[in-house]
Amino acid sequence: MLVRILFCAAIVGTLLTGAARAQQRAPTPQEINSIESLVTKAAALVETKGKKAAFTEFGKHDSDWWHNDTYLFAYDMNGNVLLNPAAPSRVGTNPTAEKDANGKHSTGPS
Repeated sequence: MLVRILFCAAIVGTLLTGAARAQQRAPTPQEINSIESLVTKAAALVETKGKKAAFTEFGKHDSDWWHNDTYLFAYDMNGNVLLNPAAPSRVGTNPTAEKDANGKHSTGPS
C-alpha cells in the first residue's frame, strides 16, 4: 500500500513541480521507470529504517530522493500530508478542501 501511495505521489509530484513542462508533454517511459525505481527503493527504506528515519532521508535536497524537480511526497488515505520536503509547513495539514486561484478544489475533480 505504501509503495502505491509513494509511487502515485512521485508521479504526480513530477508532473506538478514541472507544470509548464508537463503541459508540453507526458513523461517518457524512461522517466516513468526511473520514478518507479525511486519509489521501490523508498518503500524498501521505509520498511528497513521506519517511516521517521526514511522521511528524514527523503527530505534531503540534491540527494537520490530529491533532485531537480523530482521528489517524494506522501499523503495518507484521508488526504493528510505526511511528507512534502518542498513545503514542510504542509506536513500535518489536509489540503482536500483548499481551492485553487480559480475557486476550484485543488484536489480531485471539481
